[in-house]
Amino acid sequence: MRTLLASILSLSLISLTTAVHADTVKPIAIPEKVSQNILKRHPKAQELQASHESHFGKQLLEVSFKDEAGQPVLELFNLQGHLYTNEVIIEDFNEIYPQVVAALKATFPKYELKRAEMIGNPNGVGQEYEIYLNADGVDWKVSVSGHGVIQDKQQIKS
Repeated sequence: MRTLLASILSLSLISLTTAVHADTVKPIAIPEKVSQNILKRHPKAQELQASHESHFGKQLLEVSFKDEAGQPVLELFNLQGHLYTNEVIIEDFNEIYPQVVAALKATFPKYELKRAEMIGNPNGVGQEYEIYLNADGVDWKVSVSGHGVIQDKQQIKS
């Protein structure tokens, strides 16, 4: 039964990750196992929302919520519904690796950073960045490796 449930969850997550995100990321249903995991650790978590992302070559489910203190939390779960890692919101954009900034400048010569998140690799050394920016009046979500390689970029329409 557990294998069947995991297979169904995996198939549904994979099928949803193949959809192209032309619009702003739309919230999706959060699997029961994931919401139970979050509520076990954060009993007063509120405003839970989920979207699909890819980091370190893995399809993941990002769940954002506000914790007991009202602070935003971003957690990534694997296809089996287990916590994979967290995303850390970068408050000071000067903390972004120079090679990441160089890659952004090469792709988007004139851009304004809106938001940045860092994802640490739970299985080894390295990190990836998820950057939200505006370039020439267009909003983008860009995934960049810590080495400055752009992994993915998606235009976000408002």
